Amino acid sequence: MHHHLDVYSHTNSLKKLPPLQKLMFALTVLAIALVAHPLTQGAIFLWLNLWTIGYARIPLKVYGRVLGVVSLFLITSFPALLFNVVAIDQINLIQASSLGGLTIGNWYLFISHSGLIQAGEIVMRSLACFSCLLFILFTIPFSELLLILRRFRCPPLLLDLMLLMYRFVFLFLDVATQLQLAQQARGGYRTRQRWMKSVALLTGQLVVRSLQRYQQFSLGLAARGFNGEFQVYSIQSYKYSKRYALESLCGCIGLVIFELTFW
Repeated sequence: MHHHLDVYSHTNSLKKLPPLQKLMFALTVLAIALVAHPLTQGAIFLWLNLWTIGYARIPLKVYGRVLGVVSLFLITSFPALLFNVVAIDQINLIQASSLGGLTIGNWYLFISHSGLIQAGEIVMRSLACFSCLLFILFTIPFSELLLILRRFRCPPLLLDLMLLMYRFVFLFLDVATQLQLAQQARGGYRTRQRWMKSVALLTGQLVVRSLQRYQQFSLGLAARGFNGEFQVYSIQSYKYSKRYALESLCGCIGLVIFELTFW
């Protein structure tokens, strides 16, 4: 799937729009999402989904899978937000805010009303922000992002590090996929014992193969006369869309008005 993500950024239905127009729109909505209330954030989540799935024509299955993977990190924070622990002799102090719980030894584990509200707020804010970032991921090629950052005088060293990190993420995933397919073809995951052994071998070989690919990459750069700075060029022609610009402007103004009116 990691290959598809990069392909979609080059082949989506909004590829003709200038990257700067899409980036400024996403960052503006992201800024609103960071300070808005949950109801407004829910509207942002639905609206950005419309842009990504409806306008950019990103398959719902792919978008849902990526959003699901990102949401796993959000789910891991729920226990710390929802559950609280107090000593048995302090139960009377939290009865007003407790929604239910159970006694474990000398401790009382409960779900608090404030924790439930805080968890809901974090979920809505995270989903709204995720939708903005996924819009950037699916509609703007990474090379175009680097060109925009270079235009705004971002340090070349930082851009080179970003490009190398982006490149080696795919390199690392390519090696992992190849090794896993080779192990599956040899029945390396049929039993639990073989599964554990295969994972251990995969981890060890992954480091070795990644270092070998890194060495090949370094030799390739040296053979091409690399002078210490990566150059990224764009041959894609873009056309500014007044229709999308007007819709994004009206939508952002509507979100601000909705936030100020109802909160």
